Amino acid sequence: MAKKVAVIGAGVSGLSSLKCCVDEGLEPTCFERTEDIGGLWRYKENVEDGRASIYQSVITNTSKEMSCFSDFPMPEDFPNFLHNSKLLEYFRIFAKKFDLLKYIQFQTVVLSVKQLPDFSSSGRWEVVTETRGKEQSAIFDAVMVCSGHHILPHIPLESFPGIERFKGQYFHSRQYKHPEGFEGKRILVIGLGNSASDIAVELSKKAAQVFISTRHGSWVMSRISECGYPWDHILLTRFSSMLQNVLPQTLLKWMRERQKNQWFNHENYGLEPQNKYLMKEPVLNDDLPSRILCGAIKVKSRVTEITETAAQFEDGTEESDIDVIVFATGYTFSFPFLEDSLVKVEDNMVSLYKYMFPPHLEKSTLACIGLIQPLGSIFPTVELQARWATRVFKGLCTLPAETTMMADIIKRNKQKIDLFGKSRSQILQTNYITYLDELALEIGAKPDLLSLFLEDPRLAVKLYFGPCNSYQYRLVGPGWWVGARSAILTQKQRILKPLKTRTLNPSLTSPAAFLLKILGLLALVVAFFFRLLWKIRRHIKRRNHCFQRLVHGLFHISAPNSSFSSALVPLAAIDKENMAKRVAVVGAGVSGLAAIKCCLEAGLQPTCFERSDDLGGLWRFTDHVEEGRASLYKSVVSNSCKEMSCYSDFPFPEDYPNYVPNAQFLEYLRMYANRFNLLKCIQFKTKVCRVAKRSDFAITGQWEVVTLHEGKQESAIFDAVMVCTGFLTDPYLPLDSFPGINTFKGQYFHSRQYKHPDIFKDKRVLVIGVGNSGTDIAVEASHVAKKVFLSTTAGAWVISRVSDSGFPWDMMFTTRFHNMIRNSLPTPIVTWWIARKMNSWFNHANYGLEPEDRTQLKEPVLNDELPGRIITGKLLIKPSIKEVKENSVIFHNTPKEEPIDIIVLATGYTFAFPFLEETVVKLEDGQASLYKYIFPTHLQKPTLAVIGLIKPLGSMIPTGEMQARWAVQVLKGVNKLPPASVMIEEVNVRKENRPSGFGLCYCKALQADYITYIDELLTSINAKPNLLSMFLTDPRLALTVFFGPCTPYQFRLTGPGRWEGARNAILTQWDRTLKATKTRIVQESPSPFASFLKLFSFLALLGAIFLIVL
Repeated sequence: MAKKVAVIGAGVSGLSSLKCCVDEGLEPTCFERTEDIGGLWRYKENVEDGRASIYQSVITNTSKEMSCFSDFPMPEDFPNFLHNSKLLEYFRIFAKKFDLLKYIQFQTVVLSVKQLPDFSSSGRWEVVTETRGKEQSAIFDAVMVCSGHHILPHIPLESFPGIERFKGQYFHSRQYKHPEGFEGKRILVIGLGNSASDIAVELSKKAAQVFISTRHGSWVMSRISECGYPWDHILLTRFSSMLQNVLPQTLLKWMRERQKNQWFNHENYGLEPQNKYLMKEPVLNDDLPSRILCGAIKVKSRVTEITETAAQFEDGTEESDIDVIVFATGYTFSFPFLEDSLVKVEDNMVSLYKYMFPPHLEKSTLACIGLIQPLGSIFPTVELQARWATRVFKGLCTLPAETTMMADIIKRNKQKIDLFGKSRSQILQTNYITYLDELALEIGAKPDLLSLFLEDPRLAVKLYFGPCNSYQYRLVGPGWWVGARSAILTQKQRILKPLKTRTLNPSLTSPAAFLLKILGLLALVVAFFFRLLWKIRRHIKRRNHCFQRLVHGLFHISAPNSSFSSALVPLAAIDKENMAKRVAVVGAGVSGLAAIKCCLEAGLQPTCFERSDDLGGLWRFTDHVEEGRASLYKSVVSNSCKEMSCYSDFPFPEDYPNYVPNAQFLEYLRMYANRFNLLKCIQFKTKVCRVAKRSDFAITGQWEVVTLHEGKQESAIFDAVMVCTGFLTDPYLPLDSFPGINTFKGQYFHSRQYKHPDIFKDKRVLVIGVGNSGTDIAVEASHVAKKVFLSTTAGAWVISRVSDSGFPWDMMFTTRFHNMIRNSLPTPIVTWWIARKMNSWFNHANYGLEPEDRTQLKEPVLNDELPGRIITGKLLIKPSIKEVKENSVIFHNTPKEEPIDIIVLATGYTFAFPFLEETVVKLEDGQASLYKYIFPTHLQKPTLAVIGLIKPLGSMIPTGEMQARWAVQVLKGVNKLPPASVMIEEVNVRKENRPSGFGLCYCKALQADYITYIDELLTSINAKPNLLSMFLTDPRLALTVFFGPCTPYQFRLTGPGRWEGARNAILTQWDRTLKATKTRIVQESPSPFASFLKLFSFLALLGAIFLIVL
């Protein structure tokens, strides 16, 4: 007769236990207190007593291939990291496939589980339950407790003096559901686990400011690991486990720290663990570093006291006006239906043999399933626990004597403290693969690697070096599954299936193609050698300029060409009568403010006309779209960091975040305007209607400017005009490229109209265009929409603001050294290097984002969340649109129609100057005929300059400022432009965009190499830093200028407009970068033997590898 087993709980552990009971021929009955399966993973809007509670946005921290049941892979089109609703769907499929629902009694509470009087001989239990108010009792041969350990919140209020005085709201993270209702609040989250970081990140997108208080710190990891594969797919391998078991602990600790700091330096972000050498469970969060870098989250030390409205911290700092405190302080657990003598919980610890069996029972017929926190997925862990437990119940496996089990528990607890520390949050932790192998060994399901290497080497290599997923434990032994081998060998295809939703043109992957690439590379090397030789011979011939040419070649500093550097004119030679005096500046945005200041510095008289009621241009957010003015959405954050984006003689305040939200950016612009008294030159609410040459323009170069202010039209004469209106005001809507768009019954609009993500709630959204706006909007929509598609024709490189060691991307990428390397190498090599660098975060081909044409550099997209939203299935990349129907869209290469409610056209902008005659600034095919992107080539007098009509691969602010500095010198007469024919020739060459064969090749006419272009402008006004001279006179500064980020302060070291603070600003730029992120200091000094230990560990590693090889 089959033994009867009571299973308490129908979550993941309960479902595993049910199936294992059925597999072993046992007769299970599952008692579930709620009305459905899923346990922790079934989201409900309200918190239920006695049941785990999650917030709406919860996503798995382990990937689908590592989290599935061992003989039931998840559907291949499921995302790699699953939203709780998707995981619940998988549980339903699993329960239906193995017909488990018939064993579950829903809405049934277990009141007590007691031993029968004859327990010592029978091992049986009496289980008393209550269903809809009716009590029942039943006898079972065994009991499996699967009730979890995330039910009872731990709120240590005694650790927070003054909490009773706090006038705001406070609650445990268990109560949190979604970020609505927290708009504009100042929120303190206490704790730094997965829930704490998730909640802090989510709230930071709604709240005014979020603080995270952590006592011990934590390692933070991304779900996205090498080449964009899931983190556990890369890290949880038998090979890695072997290294952990054979290498010296000192070396392991050093390797672990180095690995954890690969993404970003935790010390610089205030997150470094107090004891960084413990194997504490890492926090999985894809967005936390970027939210810290953008200033939305600030990390603080331990809370020492709470007042009515503020919190005081261990480091002596205080944060005032706190509205909400969230205690993400973990959970305690208990088993109210069990007597203390059975499973006693003390200080959140239980004495269970292998985390499962009470060692003192005469009969091993009670097992706790899931009372463990492995450093890996919980799903395969509880399944193996259940497989072993059911075989113990059936008598096929036996447990050792009580003394042996107690000795194992004591030994395990000691090892646990050594590895994980004494923290209550680490009590249940264990090493993942080691523990799984222990359980598999108990039931004879551990794969024999040595035999496999001889019989099936391909499979053996996958098992040893590939991810240790649950299929490995179905290759042999009881429960052997015929599909296990195939599942292991095809896991990569299932990982890539939900990512590759945009088909790319097949690349050259054949052997012949590979050979051609090798030959091409050799040809490039030869070509580079001959080019270098030719340049050397050319320099030798010009002996009178040999030294100067050699220096310029070495540092890739182009000598001023005759057409541009004729520029400098002695002051005495300036025609005082023709010198420009009154200058009209059109627009008071970033470029307009720079133009006003440059005019004032040069002694000119600027008058700025701004059509709106305030300065800021693009950076001033309004809830409505204004005609003729750039528009941005509320969440916009700068794409270049504060040190690279400031005006060259006015750094951002040091406490500003590295990437500045639009509101703070506008605040900075106001500070700049006040500091240099620019507001007096601005006429607000004044629209420029017309700018026309005067009749005597050929002699005077003057302009008539007609404006409209409060309905009154005025006219004034100016000696020069600086157009600073930008190019983000006129949306480009190529509706003819989307057949059927006019029949679409949903809503469609240009990205310029977008302001908040609320309009996307529960909608199916399509965003067309993978630019910065397109990806930002798609990512924001993915947090609230039912489904989001991002359509791209050409693809794009996507990079994160968080670069090497966590520093801002542009401070690492935009350096003179890198610029010299890029411009000296053949274009194909540079293109290959750029692609390799761009793919270092994730493989763009695997995510459907790889650019179709990699030979020309397109401006990269800056987005910290996009890969994370793709890998979790919240956002799908699609190819271009084939047809739009009434309620759906068909994409190229995908016959399936996708229902769509809203289409956002993030298709860019066109630009025009309606107040100028077409003959003044000629526009053809989206290009303007402007010399150096500034001056019209055909004017008799160079008294009109366009500032900011350029897209440098760097910050726009210093670029616009440098344009204004040079333009003012030209307008003043200090610099001269070359003849019109020379300027026209250069403009035409730029328009043709012919690749030179060396350096970068740009795909857009307005794009320019940032440093090269800035240096051209600096050379023209004699303000370019002389690196050779600097190396001799100030080597520290020279090294920082050459190898460090090319910050705007470099442009004020010499020449007109020289700033005394430039040198200090350059040398302290890293201090200001860290000031905003290093808001928690870890009081742990490095050991004086650290360097010695590192060296010793390295030698030990070499020795260990040598012994392994032998």
